Amino acid sequence: MKNSTINFIKGVFIGMGAVLPGLSGGALAAIFGIYEPIINFFSNIKKEFRANIKFFIPIALGGIFGIFILSHVLSYLLEYNLPEISIFFVGSMLGIFPNLVKQAGANGREPIHIVLTIFVAIGSFLLLSNAFETISYTGRTSISTSTWVASGGIVGLGLTFPGLSPSNFLMYLNLYQPLSEAISNLNFAIIIPVAVGGLLTVVLSAKLVAYLLRVAYAVVYHIILGLVITSTVMIVPREFNSNLVIALCLIAGLTVGILMSRLETSAPKHN
Repeated sequence: MKNSTINFIKGVFIGMGAVLPGLSGGALAAIFGIYEPIINFFSNIKKEFRANIKFFIPIALGGIFGIFILSHVLSYLLEYNLPEISIFFVGSMLGIFPNLVKQAGANGREPIHIVLTIFVAIGSFLLLSNAFETISYTGRTSISTSTWVASGGIVGLGLTFPGLSPSNFLMYLNLYQPLSEAISNLNFAIIIPVAVGGLLTVVLSAKLVAYLLRVAYAVVYHIILGLVITSTVMIVPREFNSNLVIALCLIAGLTVGILMSRLETSAPKHN
């Protein structure tokens, strides 16, 4: 029961990470230590199917809760309290980040891996910053089903490639708000194509990622480290109303992150 509760909470965070701008569900999955199990499961679904289903059900339910049940609350908070929400997640990621560093070095760490992390962090920050500044805000009067399937593909990439924030891309393509409204209103005409696109992307890319983890574990995880650093830096608020409130949100997020980190350390690992 304890492990299921922990996994449910992880799922909530991952679900929120999938929809909050600047965050990455994949990055949070990596930080929580369930990125590899997810990739291994989707790369070979038949292997230990029942055990995997039992393990992932609480995570999936938590993700659904994070995306659907909290969508109304998050929509309000994003509109009126975006800096506070952002800094809370920064604190959470800082609290759990040491676990990811430890996980990245599980099979050894060389100086070149540190250099790779720094290079990826700087390079991805510059690339994404420039990309977001140049993508046009083209208005859309009608969005096709194929566009929503492609949007789901973007969301799926955020899970298989940690650090990639699908919400940022969707926001700058003018798809984020209609997708958020569809989730809040349970508009399955949009939700289903997005889910199909996301699932197909995860399944099709999981084998490649699983292979890369087998042949270049340290390289993959240190790239993830760099991307997580970038995704964290990008959601740091530039403007806020109260230093005290921001500080309290940062401390609250850090506390949650440290607590989750300790729970993750004490919980049995899923192989």
